[in-house]
Amino acid sequence: MHHEMSLRPGPFAKIANGTKRYELRLHDEKRRRISVGDTITFTCTDGRRRVHTRVISLHPFDSFSALYAALPMTECGYAPGAVADPHDMEAYYPPEKQAQYGVLAIRVERIRVPIDRLSGTYGVRMLTEWDVPDMLRLALGNPLYYRHMGIVPDAQNIAETLTALPPRMALADKYFFGWFDGERLVALMDLIQQYPDENKAFIGWFMVDADKQGCGLGRKLVADVTDMLREAGFHEVRLGRVEGNPQSEAFWHACGFEENGLSYDTDGYRVIVMQKGIK
Repeated sequence: MHHEMSLRPGPFAKIANGTKRYELRLHDEKRRRISVGDTITFTCTDGRRRVHTRVISLHPFDSFSALYAALPMTECGYAPGAVADPHDMEAYYPPEKQAQYGVLAIRVERIRVPIDRLSGTYGVRMLTEWDVPDMLRLALGNPLYYRHMGIVPDAQNIAETLTALPPRMALADKYFFGWFDGERLVALMDLIQQYPDENKAFIGWFMVDADKQGCGLGRKLVADVTDMLREAGFHEVRLGRVEGNPQSEAFWHACGFEENGLSYDTDGYRVIVMQKGIK
């Protein structure tokens, strides 16, 4: 689920530069809808800036006094050495509201890949387990892809892709999103940021609805993603294609990707690594 919040310029700047890692709010009905893994876009009250974050953890407390005693104040927005007084929060949340709802510290991490920039003809959002039936429909419409992998797609192995990660990476680095025509999923991508190193991104899976293939849509969506990554400061995009799949090989070459000489074996098939410089 995605959420929107506003911040004054000072706290906004600290969220944007990573020094403020906890956003402090009432634990009211709106905040109770937040879950770990959700995304939050903070908009600066000056109206000109936005920063995209993901929720890493949630910390409810009975009061800001309890919260201030438990969490590092420098990560809540206070300068090192500053006196952190929980009564400061009464300027925003009266004591009676704190007593009514309790309070919440939302630990966030800035998202480097702003997938909202991809919205255009199609809506774009992160995929969840609720999207597995639609993801499976796309997979079943692309039998050649799975024939070369020696895998029969089903709900279980599709669901497992939602949390699959390369070595040493975390779910916070993973962006599994889809393009939608109304309510219909028309394409999906599994994208890992800062892999295999800081200035690279890795496409783990990309698939287009069979009914939308052959019209250049796949190449356009890949081009949109590489443009987004370039603007976000990435220098290179990599991916792995299954050896022996001529359709996949031709598509990625048409998108400007070339083999970089690396390959590896996994689950009965060989993966050829391709890359594209986007600096």
